[in-house]
Amino acid sequence: MYPTSPVLVVGAGISGLTAALAFAKRGFSVQLLERAGKLEEVGAGLQLSPNALRVLQRLDVLPAIRCHAVEADAVTLADFTSGRELARVPVKGRDGIGYLSILRAHLQAALAEAVAAEPLIDLRLGCEITALRSEGAKATLTVRRQDGVIENAQAEVLVAADGVRSSVGGLLGHVPAKPSGDVAWRMLVDQLAGSGIRAWLGAGIHAVAYPVDAGRRTNLVVVLPEARSDLQEATRRAEPELRRLVAAARDPSCWPLSTADRVRRTGDPQGLLLVGDAAHAMLPYAAQGAAMAIEDGYVAAWCLSAEKDPLAAWRRFETMRRERWSKVRKRVAFHRFVYHLPKPISRFRDLALALRTPARNAADLAWLYDWEPPES
Repeated sequence: MYPTSPVLVVGAGISGLTAALAFAKRGFSVQLLERAGKLEEVGAGLQLSPNALRVLQRLDVLPAIRCHAVEADAVTLADFTSGRELARVPVKGRDGIGYLSILRAHLQAALAEAVAAEPLIDLRLGCEITALRSEGAKATLTVRRQDGVIENAQAEVLVAADGVRSSVGGLLGHVPAKPSGDVAWRMLVDQLAGSGIRAWLGAGIHAVAYPVDAGRRTNLVVVLPEARSDLQEATRRAEPELRRLVAAARDPSCWPLSTADRVRRTGDPQGLLLVGDAAHAMLPYAAQGAAMAIEDGYVAAWCLSAEKDPLAAWRRFETMRRERWSKVRKRVAFHRFVYHLPKPISRFRDLALALRTPARNAADLAWLYDWEPPES
């Protein structure tokens, strides 16, 4: 089976772990390199829509995830200052597969456990990529291990799954991540904020709360412009329930939000593919960052299995994925605009939402949530 050497995946976050599993499921040997000395997921929670869950189901990790997750039927949109319900958006797929909210750490742990149990995957922690050069059909990486030893690794297939600030992309001279001007305050609350997923829409700000840790805690995210990033001031006029959650939160952390758009270029190693945030990091307004990374890993393995030649496989991958990334980005931009409308313009948005049925709201997202992984 081609390639003759293991598929080399850089980055053992959600994107890299998923990709490694997907390649191994199709019979490829995988070497997975991670800079950190141990796997520790930053951040708090995330949402997994049906399109992502179908991939995790194919990779046999969905049962391990479900025991830590909470399933949602819909997302409720509410006014930021009054708490008045504006709309209800169903989020289950047409095939009945659900929509989960989960701690990042629980998702990563489930993926890491599956990787550890897979004999075709060699996970190496504490490996920093310090140089990369193209040699014909192969890529040669210089790797510094955590014990200080320098070694080289060669690969016919190199998958960069190392995030929005991709070291592989940087070493090859790809465009750096672009600051969006927005920040996200992320926090956990040791109490529940009702049931389901709730989003509050305000002038230049929105917040999302949902249960995680099998329903024992609430993940809260507040997104707003960096220029007005004081959390307490930004939520001072929020409705009482949201203010209560902010006040009860443990150790809120502020994260600048960046985007990336990197594609393979002339002069890159022939077998190079960028996936997940390393390729197309997008803002969290549609809760699709993790889902797109999960989709990418599965489709990449499918393409390599179908084509055998990595150059042809990655051309096929880009043909299959680029239109979808573009469509998700447009949805993200739409949500960013609509969620943050100021008054009185937001009243027209609220009126339009009131006229829409939940069924119509669900139909608008069917193209996103009903995506199916390619068959064998």
